[in-house]
Amino acid sequence: MNQSSSLIADSIRTQKTSLLPSPANPEYIYPVELFPAAKEFDVSLIVPAIVVPSKLVSEYRKQLKEFVLDKAKLKVIVPLGDDDIIPVGLERRKHRKILLTKRSNIFDEEKIAKLLRNEGCFKANHELSQSYEDWSTHEVLSRLLPFPPNDVPSSFEQIGRLAHLNLRDDLLPFKYMIGKVILDKNSPRIQTVVNKLASIESKYRTFNMEVIAGNKADGWSLVSVKEEGCQFEMDFTKVYWNSRLGGEHRRLTQIIADQAKDADSPVIVADLMAGIGPFAIPLTSKGHKIEVHANDLNPESYNYLLSNSRKNRCTRLLCYNMDARDFCKYLQDSGIVFSHVIMNLPATAPEFLDAFRGFRGVRLPRIHVHCFAPKDHNEAAKDAVKRCESALGCTLDIDENQVKVIDVRNVSPKKNMYCISFDLPEAIRSVQSDRRRQSSHVEAKRQKLT
Repeated sequence: MNQSSSLIADSIRTQKTSLLPSPANPEYIYPVELFPAAKEFDVSLIVPAIVVPSKLVSEYRKQLKEFVLDKAKLKVIVPLGDDDIIPVGLERRKHRKILLTKRSNIFDEEKIAKLLRNEGCFKANHELSQSYEDWSTHEVLSRLLPFPPNDVPSSFEQIGRLAHLNLRDDLLPFKYMIGKVILDKNSPRIQTVVNKLASIESKYRTFNMEVIAGNKADGWSLVSVKEEGCQFEMDFTKVYWNSRLGGEHRRLTQIIADQAKDADSPVIVADLMAGIGPFAIPLTSKGHKIEVHANDLNPESYNYLLSNSRKNRCTRLLCYNMDARDFCKYLQDSGIVFSHVIMNLPATAPEFLDAFRGFRGVRLPRIHVHCFAPKDHNEAAKDAVKRCESALGCTLDIDENQVKVIDVRNVSPKKNMYCISFDLPEAIRSVQSDRRRQSSHVEAKRQKLT
């Protein structure tokens, strides 16, 4: 929370009750028509200020940067009002007030005290009026909802012009109110606010959602996202996309792209659970010497992978619509020699490593597999390696196989997402395939893009 936000937070704390109490019936959902009148958010705050000569205001503001009130859209340099008392001999029109953060004994701060000894500088106060339009999303929701500020939703995932929320059960009675506030504070860049209805359980990694604010017209879920200079179009209700993984997409593609710079021939990548192509498309749309075989089980993801590949003018990209285990076997049967394997299905990806048992490829590739594991990094690393070894049917040597475990992102209070990378061990060649774990082979949908 920034400095000025604490001012409004102080005002919120002085209120005895929230504007919306918890309903007696936990199944009750507040209709948006009951949203409080805008005047309920009107507050008047007294903040400290320092008066300085107008011609020196820019210089002094820089010197006091750490103490200046910091709030979006708020003017922190203001003229003196008729009610401001000034020393005899000074002209009101030749001075300005610099608004300061509300902090105890702020005028005793060394930088401020030193500046006050200069000619034409003196202490002052300023009455700051704030309305609904001035409050941030978090400030409004802290005043609106019957929860401590730390328990109020403070962020959302943005996918194009969609805001995606995953509200706790105790917030559901207020979902339409929350949606309205997010829409009010983020329009026009956000046009629709959705809430996730259940965890990801389908084999296609999709989930049900409902519109809680904004545009509900046909086509509301069709979005366009720009990442790493590439444009991705999708129907968010039919495919998997997580904007919070942008950093991981960048990290892994950069590792492979750096290797390709020094390669004599194209580096070949197998993307087993490619989705709509957050790894495959950047790797093949920027002139890298990289060939990607990208696969996804979801027919909708496959179709968007094809269309986004054309949109981004990808080269050396081949797209497939198969089960990941079947795809791995298909690549080996086809004699495709791949150097990297990406397995971005964190809920179950390690278990798919059994597809490499009895590996017949000429070259042992480097594997990058995502998974969920406990918060503690050491515990997570042990857990991730154990799961990988169990599926592979052989051990991983930390040094020989260059095993690395990277923290990707925070997922929940008890777990993080990780990426474990390692060189496929030589011992995998003699491990017998577990036919019970292999899916039935199906004919591949495949399309080559050039």
